[in-house]
Formats: sequence, structure tokens, C-alpha cells
Amino acid sequence: MKPLSLLFVDDEDEFLATIEEFFDSLGYIVHTASNGQEALLQTKDHQPQAVFLDISMPHMDGTETLRLIREIDDNIRIIVVSGYASATLARELLQQGAYDFFQKPVDLTQLQEAVERIQTIQDLA
Repeated sequence: MKPLSLLFVDDEDEFLATIEEFFDSLGYIVHTASNGQEALLQTKDHQPQAVFLDISMPHMDGTETLRLIREIDDNIRIIVVSGYASATLARELLQQGAYDFFQKPVDLTQLQEAVERIQTIQDLA
């Protein structure tokens, strides 16, 4: 079973460092980006199976980033992780192709469970 490649996109460096350490210790291939433009480059370069995406970021927000990642590869599972999104925005993002949505602060085990569900889907395909 090949480990999943994950991309975490957030403008909070401390959050990214924590996430990277956690998922790296579980054996996943982890990439990070601090903004939407960097996320697009990482997506093209590393072709992750899952992207964890913040909504509120400078230069290009998560909504636009989600749309552009979908254009690159519609099979990537995009999980929104945001502290600023409303229930209405969460519904809109799910309708636009987000796989799941988590409100910050998020429990790392919740994110791990989401990754495990994606891994199971990949293994069955």
C-alpha cells in the first residue's frame, strides 16, 4: 500500500509545522504551502491525493484555490479546514467539490480519520 501524498495549505506557519510533523510521523508524504498560488504549484509538482485547504488566506482565498485545483485534477480530495467559514460557506464549498469540511481549531485525529477514509477509497479503486 503506497502512502498517500498530502498537501496542507494554510497561512499559519505554526499550524503547518504541527500538521506536517503529525502526518509525517504516520508515514504519509507531506507537502505544505502557505498560500493559494504556492498550493497550485505544489499540486502540479507533487500530484497529492488530498489537499487540506484554508479559506482565509492573502492574495488568493481558498475558494478560488479550490476551483483552480479542481481544474488541475478533479480527482483530488479537497478538505477545507477553516476558522472563519460559516455553515453557508461550508455548504457552498461542498457543492463546489470539497470532500469534507472542518472548523478550526481542529482535532488532529479528525483529520487523520478523513485521511484514512481517503486511503480506503484509494485502496479499493
